Amino acid sequence: MQEHIALFKKNFPFCVREESVVRELITQNQIIEKRDRSGVLMGAAVVEENNILMLCVDREYRNCGIGSTLLEQAEMYVRKNGYDTITAGAGKHYLMPGIPSDRPVVAESLQPDAVYEGLDPYGVQFFRKHGYTHSWDCNCFDMRMDLQDFSAVPFATEGVTYRMAEPKDLEGAAACTDDAEEGFTKYYRNPELYTGSGKKRVLVAESDGIIVGTLIVSLEAEGAGLGSVGCTAVRQAYQGRRIASNMVILGTGMLRDAGMRQAFLGYTYTGLDKLYGFAGYRICVYYFMASKKL
Repeated sequence: MQEHIALFKKNFPFCVREESVVRELITQNQIIEKRDRSGVLMGAAVVEENNILMLCVDREYRNCGIGSTLLEQAEMYVRKNGYDTITAGAGKHYLMPGIPSDRPVVAESLQPDAVYEGLDPYGVQFFRKHGYTHSWDCNCFDMRMDLQDFSAVPFATEGVTYRMAEPKDLEGAAACTDDAEEGFTKYYRNPELYTGSGKKRVLVAESDGIIVGTLIVSLEAEGAGLGSVGCTAVRQAYQGRRIASNMVILGTGMLRDAGMRQAFLGYTYTGLDKLYGFAGYRICVYYFMASKKL
């Protein structure tokens, strides 16, 4: 299995995922591979249920039909297991949200980007050629910033204060996300976020004793020197007051002050490029959210 992990890392060096997650997802799911006559691994696909977690052909073996063969076999596997739709990227789990690209998939106005060197549109073209379409009505992307360049200053938000959450704040934070973004609540119900001793912590915005905003700040959760902020939520009645922008700016400042070299935002989408752009984040890779009816 180490060969398949090495193949992934070599061909997707920009992918930010914990080592343990990569290992688990590759080793515990269906692997379809292609080797040369001497046994050298040329390419592989990893499939979980009806989702392709990875489809990769080493650069020196491309344009020989290997990718098409792997994709055909992955589709056969998915169809055999009773599914009528196949996706590539994000399913039950993911290594990457979708097929990486150097340009937006949907034509729309976005913040200026800073795309990783070496990215290209060929993966998207390959999947489109095989009948896949983009399943979102907007763009999906990752964002990143070198923290040595961070200089954003919080906006004035009268009547709102910001602090790190304590164990007593769990229910208040969960109530905030229930109101703002219910899908985030499951993350905020993790008691370890409130101890102040782990890699992940919660920053809250408070007004009149009520938690009106939340943000998860992660220190080296995805690698040495790499920090992250995310799951930004603001109660509906308090939206439009720059509270979310302030939490992002303050959380990013915490990453810098803790010695992180870079800050990262994964699996982001249109609109959030402006929110995080205020703090200095830029889009570094776009994703084609591939889907196809079988």
